[in-house]
Amino acid sequence: MFVYHFLRFWVGGALRVWIRKIYASFEAPLPEDVPIIFACTHPNSAIDYCFLPLITRKKSFVMVRGDVFANKWLDKFLRALWMLPVYRMRDGYSTLNKNADSFQECYNEFDKNGRTLIFSEGTSIQEKRLQPMKKGTARLALDYLESGSNKEIYVVPMANNYSRFRQFRYTVMTKFAKPIKVSDYRELYEENRAKAYNQLTDDIEASLKRILIEENDYADDSWAEKALNVLRFNRLDNRREWIIEDEQPLNEERALVERFNEKGDSAVSEDWKKAYRDLKVDEEMEGLLKRSGRKDVHWMLLFSLSIFSALAYVIHFIPLEVSKWIVKNKIKDVLFENTVIILGSSVFYLLQFIIVATVLSIIFGWTGFVTACSMLAVSAIYSEIVDDFRFAWRNHKLVNKKAEYTRLFNELMKVS
Repeated sequence: MFVYHFLRFWVGGALRVWIRKIYASFEAPLPEDVPIIFACTHPNSAIDYCFLPLITRKKSFVMVRGDVFANKWLDKFLRALWMLPVYRMRDGYSTLNKNADSFQECYNEFDKNGRTLIFSEGTSIQEKRLQPMKKGTARLALDYLESGSNKEIYVVPMANNYSRFRQFRYTVMTKFAKPIKVSDYRELYEENRAKAYNQLTDDIEASLKRILIEENDYADDSWAEKALNVLRFNRLDNRREWIIEDEQPLNEERALVERFNEKGDSAVSEDWKKAYRDLKVDEEMEGLLKRSGRKDVHWMLLFSLSIFSALAYVIHFIPLEVSKWIVKNKIKDVLFENTVIILGSSVFYLLQFIIVATVLSIIFGWTGFVTACSMLAVSAIYSEIVDDFRFAWRNHKLVNKKAEYTRLFNELMKVS
């Protein structure tokens, strides 16, 4: 239990540095005092699980690929983090029997009104599109009703919508669909289990499609993604909260993407595309129209924030560079880059902190330990100022073209 709560705190701190905002929204309130299965999308590897405990502030099991539990020590560690294995056909037909043990552990937790998250697509592909659904979620939910318990259980479809998958300081828009009451499928289940599994799976898929931003022709550099960069010119959230209950950003982005799904690249004119290229728009311009148009203001921000930014750069340098080295030399799939950099740097940062705190404590006693703790304070301050500093650093020369960026944004709004 301690390991789980500590890592939720520590990884949450790392995510706060990496992620600008998390917007959460609910089609209906989450059920209380009943077991819940969260049927979650899975485009961004292990990062996808992190948002549920941060948003709900309640512990949840997560079902993860069974092959990573092969090592007995790793098995114990992962289970301490409330992870349970789920085996797939690709792991070998003989491993499927092990799912019964994992399901029973879930049943035991459900009997105590526990929660679990399962990635219902059964695979992770880094694109803005729902993958074909697997029946494991429906099987887990419906079989629990037959397990001898009279408890109700709900499935809550959950979609994590990312502004960008691998950008530093991206935004996450997490939406929870209306809870699905599993006992509504009991009669069909008693008549024909296969039909019940299929029906519940279809209903979960329909809910996920309703809350997920899907691009017909997704690519990192598609015109839909470029248009989203311009849409975000007008987004600058100054609310102090990091996790905000607000569905407006999700609705705005989904409306624009649906326009591109309908019209294709012709949703914007050739003149608009040329202006986009000429103005050299990129994802670092978020909030441009909301920020000051005066160069002196940006120079002042650069001067006043540079000390903390420089300190944070030094403190994070080794953990970040080691993580980047691992990505460059050991990771072959871009799917895992974001996960390794964020989670890896948080682990190396922790090791660095322990080493520094130990050495300084031995040399200077409590003064040394307090000095080491200032590393954490600098990181916390950095997460609050990083957007202002980075924008001023990268875009202070662009403020004299603000009128041109405004026209580009206004033209986009006419088509969205």
